[in-house]
Amino acid sequence: MQKPNPKGDVSTGAYASWRWVLFALVIAELAAGLETTLMFAALPTALKAVGRPTEVGWLITGYLLVAASAAAICGRLGDIFGRRRILLITLGLATAGSILSAMSSDLHWIIAGRAVQGLAGAVLPLCYGLLREALPPAKVPLGIGIVSAANSFSAAGGFIIGGIIVDGMHWQNIFVCSALLASAGFVISFACIPKSPRRPVGDRVDIIGGVLFAPAIAMMLWAIASLQNRGAGSMVPWVWLGASLLLLAFWFVYERGHPRPTIDVRMLSNPRILAANIAAVCASLGALQILQIFPILLQQPVWTGVGFGLTATLTGLLKLPSNVASVIGASWGGALCARWDSRSIMIGAALSSLGAWALLWLNHQNLWLTVLLVCFSSAGFTALFVSVINIVMATAPDDRTSEAAAMTATFRTVAQSIGSQIIIALFSVQLVRQAAGPAFPSPAAYDAVMAYMILASVGALLAALCVPRQKP
Repeated sequence: MQKPNPKGDVSTGAYASWRWVLFALVIAELAAGLETTLMFAALPTALKAVGRPTEVGWLITGYLLVAASAAAICGRLGDIFGRRRILLITLGLATAGSILSAMSSDLHWIIAGRAVQGLAGAVLPLCYGLLREALPPAKVPLGIGIVSAANSFSAAGGFIIGGIIVDGMHWQNIFVCSALLASAGFVISFACIPKSPRRPVGDRVDIIGGVLFAPAIAMMLWAIASLQNRGAGSMVPWVWLGASLLLLAFWFVYERGHPRPTIDVRMLSNPRILAANIAAVCASLGALQILQIFPILLQQPVWTGVGFGLTATLTGLLKLPSNVASVIGASWGGALCARWDSRSIMIGAALSSLGAWALLWLNHQNLWLTVLLVCFSSAGFTALFVSVINIVMATAPDDRTSEAAAMTATFRTVAQSIGSQIIIALFSVQLVRQAAGPAFPSPAAYDAVMAYMILASVGALLAALCVPRQKP
């Protein structure tokens, strides 16, 4: 016998099948998560093969910008037309994008394929909405933790699989791998997830609001790159930055005044949602950048005075403990959020990440200590993200769950892309090289990066402390 969801979403599937739904969502998120981390593993090889760092960088930046827009738009489309239907469409298009990147020999077409793969950024918020739709209410926090753990586990798999591919095959084979995984996610989701209900909507979908922030963020990233290339004395980066801030302000006002916005920024008037999202942004600007910092640190030659000179495959294997810690942090975070106020979990997670980066700033010359501290940071920021999502979903209206989760995912992805550019700029503060060989970040540049990570972690902790306590 089928049961209605007491939270307000009526699912066509019975609670008895919720384990199969959870299994399908885990597979879908694994496929989506690998879309990102496989490219991080292959980025150094792609730079050597192509030789145009600015263009190659868009394999990451273009993906993240499309992912942010997709999370915003597809989350709202899922609320209206059915989350299962939109999930299948995004997985299908991500598969097509992977095939395009795998088969193309021109970098611009590879970047275009990567941009299409960015639609996989919608998978996580859609999964959160499907959890609330198909799982018994008591199991939703646990489901959030498990799906978030799958997101963390995909990072481990991406670095290891990507390292093996780039060390033994052509680097574009990472796209063959991602195409196979995305197609598997499509098939399993189609078979295991029941159809979602469609909701009547009186207004057209706010596409403009869903994409308008993307060019604003792109201009901001270009301004950061221009500061690095031209210096602070040039007017060009400041013009780009000013235009970016104006466009962002226009987008905010537009969304706030829209009757049915794609990203309902009016939700930020709720202090719990606002503070939780600020914490997520700070963690994305900082602690989440471990995906970029860790491989560079481990693979940098020892003669530079910092780094360990390891291969891509060994780097992926040493990244595995931190991803296991992320899985544990996400799973335990979800379980603890079901028993206690998520605010307390968020504060503890922020403290864990802050402590890890403070110690890394003091000593990042010892390999095993570095691996251990990265584990503490990874467990901390995944538990923080789980608590943020639990706060947002528990506070937002039932019929806008995916939209609220998509707003958080959008802020997280945008902050990750901005933080990535900041890390690149800090790494370029001071370079070292041998003769005419390639340049590498100096020890002073790493100190600047670690100091920045501490500041971002402090911001996450302060935001967590500002989250109002949950009323009984």
